Amino acid sequence: RSAGPRTGRVADGGQGKLQPSTAPLAPTDAAGACAALPPLGTQLAQLLLVGFPGTTAGPVSRRLVDQGVGGLLLFRANVSSAGQVRALLAELKGRAEIPLEVAVDQEPGTRVARLAGIVRAAPSARELGRMPAERVERYGLATGRDLAALGVTADLAPVLDVTGARWDGVIGDRSFGADPATAGRAAVAFMRGLTAGGVAPVGKHFPGHGATTVDSHRRLPVVEATMARLQARDLAPFRAAIRAGLDAVMVGHLVVRAVDPRAPATLSRAVVGGLLRDRMGFGGLVVSDALEMGAIASTLSLPVAAERALAAGVDQLILSGPGAVPAILDHLGRAVASGRLSEARVREAFLRVQRFKRVDRWAAC
Repeated sequence: RSAGPRTGRVADGGQGKLQPSTAPLAPTDAAGACAALPPLGTQLAQLLLVGFPGTTAGPVSRRLVDQGVGGLLLFRANVSSAGQVRALLAELKGRAEIPLEVAVDQEPGTRVARLAGIVRAAPSARELGRMPAERVERYGLATGRDLAALGVTADLAPVLDVTGARWDGVIGDRSFGADPATAGRAAVAFMRGLTAGGVAPVGKHFPGHGATTVDSHRRLPVVEATMARLQARDLAPFRAAIRAGLDAVMVGHLVVRAVDPRAPATLSRAVVGGLLRDRMGFGGLVVSDALEMGAIASTLSLPVAAERALAAGVDQLILSGPGAVPAILDHLGRAVASGRLSEARVREAFLRVQRFKRVDRWAAC
């Protein structure tokens, strides 16, 4: 099944060893060699996770798959019934030369649940945080099984943000807790359930969106917490999830002044490479939040934002819609040709995407 590796780190020749983010991802399997990688254009397309129109496979969604995008993102507009979703995903996955990721935002509760009414309902994360971990895991397991039965391979959940004392911020009851211990315990339990159910979880929104009152869909939030405060509160659930085997982390569109006083986390080498990779030891897939959100798109074009995110160390780029895909792929190709973006960085990101999707073709790379 197309769920991410369970080790929470980049697989090294299938043996689950941590691969440093700064080292080239080279063949390690003594019994074989790294299979030839696809052309650069295909590698770049595989880094995109893209929303698409319609409840049936149409010209746009088919073209995205034929272009080689790495994954498709389901929204409520793609959904009318369980049978319809299964048929849609089966057709699109059947067209893909490289196995296709299908992701969805299906969090517990009702605020961000694209498949509500099809996937079994769960209480809000806030309510789950008050329950024993075993019960939370059962809710995650039910969600995972229902998603996998539809053909979904990844869930953009759980939320690992800590709200602090306030529940009226942007995240609110999407968070499992007002304190890091509660948030981490319950989120890890839900994550384990998702994995056991057959889908790969993606923890979000690194390095912590819980205390913000600005919605990054509209504007760029700024977090003024000290590094000590971040370590004690916001980063704690991410550490717990990484230790528990989290395969993918979504980075949020927010400025965290203690780490990088200027760049949004999505575009920050200090956040992605310095904090998440080097200091926290995360070797899995790093995913952007949707690049069309106002926090990014209000100041940068989507192609430029895509280049800067990849250069910062993000591996997979989320696009809510397909309109900018040709311009982004053209811009990234030219960025590589000019030397602004290295082929090694693209290769590293491409291989992390394949390992997250459990594509064995390049397992020795």
